[in-house]
Amino acid sequence: MATLPTSPTAAVAPRREASTAQRHAVVFATALAAIGIVVVHFATALSMVSIWARSDTFAHGFVIIPGCLWLAWRKRDLLAATPAVPWWPGLLLVAAAGFFWLLTVAADVVGLRQFALVFMIQAAIVAVVGLKVARAAAFPLLFLLFAVPAGEFLLPVLIDWTADFTVFALRATGIPVFREANHFVIPSGQWSVVEACSGLRYLIASMVIGTIFAAISYHTRWRRIVFILASILVPLVANWLRAYLIVLLGHLSNNRLAVGVDHIIYGWVFFGLVMLLLFWVGSMWSEPDLPLPEATRAAAARASRVPAWRFYGTAVLAIALAGLWRPIAAAVEHPPSPVVPVLAPMPAQGGWSPVAKLPSDWEPAYAGSTSRLREAFASGDDSVGVHVAFYRNQVKGRELVTSTNQLVLPIQVQWRELQARDAPIVFNGQPVTALRAVISNPGQERIVAYRVFWVDGHVTGSEYVAKARLAWSRLRGGAGDAALIVFFAKEQAGRDAALLAIAALSPEVARTLDAAGANR
Repeated sequence: MATLPTSPTAAVAPRREASTAQRHAVVFATALAAIGIVVVHFATALSMVSIWARSDTFAHGFVIIPGCLWLAWRKRDLLAATPAVPWWPGLLLVAAAGFFWLLTVAADVVGLRQFALVFMIQAAIVAVVGLKVARAAAFPLLFLLFAVPAGEFLLPVLIDWTADFTVFALRATGIPVFREANHFVIPSGQWSVVEACSGLRYLIASMVIGTIFAAISYHTRWRRIVFILASILVPLVANWLRAYLIVLLGHLSNNRLAVGVDHIIYGWVFFGLVMLLLFWVGSMWSEPDLPLPEATRAAAARASRVPAWRFYGTAVLAIALAGLWRPIAAAVEHPPSPVVPVLAPMPAQGGWSPVAKLPSDWEPAYAGSTSRLREAFASGDDSVGVHVAFYRNQVKGRELVTSTNQLVLPIQVQWRELQARDAPIVFNGQPVTALRAVISNPGQERIVAYRVFWVDGHVTGSEYVAKARLAWSRLRGGAGDAALIVFFAKEQAGRDAALLAIAALSPEVARTLDAAGANR
């Protein structure tokens, strides 16, 4: 019997069908891993979405996932020609990101918890598709980080920078300025640099749009890096100029322009013009799309086919490793204690006696405490106030260390923080670095305040150390009780009454907190 010749088309068809089936398996397994991890950590994902919905600063979060998919779609030819092989070490990265999520739960840091969720999703995708495909899709994968509503910790720094430049520019143009912290007075009126003037919204919007522009306009790495850096630096400088020009316009118009709603409108119009200029300049160095190298196509044709079950199996293992930490977190999170801690009044100590009148009516802007104690002590001509706020059953909105808890909030009008620096103190016989702040009000009353934190018997002046100790306490089975301690007194030339009182009264403060913590 004669053998019929094999048709080339018939030989290629099975390979093409196998390649298509594998691509489908890769896509569905990737989607399974990402969606599965979101479902497992639904509460964390929901906390991100709720911030997108209520905050104008982070409303861009709704377009991040579609943006990632679109960026990946633009690379579909390269991704289709890159052989996908599950990378098992990626599962270790999923487990590491899950452990990081557990630490953030113990420390009650919602922002880092959201980053941990994104890390888990990214690691799971890398584990499913392999390093080669992940490298080809690096930009869409990294773009997913913009889904985390982060950046508010930059507000104090951005406000200071904006105030510094505005005051410098006003003085450079011959306008006299009297400045106190982020509030300043010029001959035509008073101005303040508040959160809306910080430029954070401009910065985040520019970074997101700039990253997309860099992804679609450039291929060389250095051009992308340069443009992304420009999308960070340009809005910062533009916001400084915007703030200066608004104050200058208000001054020259005798406060008829650039106040109220005009202030906001002029700001966004100026920002839009600056961004258009940035993109116009950036487009001059744009690079045309490159054809897919023949070597890549040939390598894809020679690549061995991977069974679909390996992709789906990797996805399932990634979901399991991401969810492994949920029951551990449930064990770490103690049920709420019904006992309200009692902070007993402190007796005389070290020459300091209780008195009725506090040296000032100022108090720290710390909300959500379970119990509070405010007492006044005097020694000779010196008077000092002691403010203790105890935190138990800490949850979002009722926690000690958070960006909304500060000695003085930037939006406050009655009190202003003139300066803040680290200062060594002796608390309960131990050296500690505290935050020392000088605070004033419009009546020119100036007070000096020292702030430290107490976490399960340990005292620190660092917010980061306090969070870390809180996490360690919970991981060891502790309750995670914590407290704010502030000593404050009127500022005196050559004498620091608050510092003197700390050395004498801190042992009694420590005993009071230890007793409250033991009462559960």
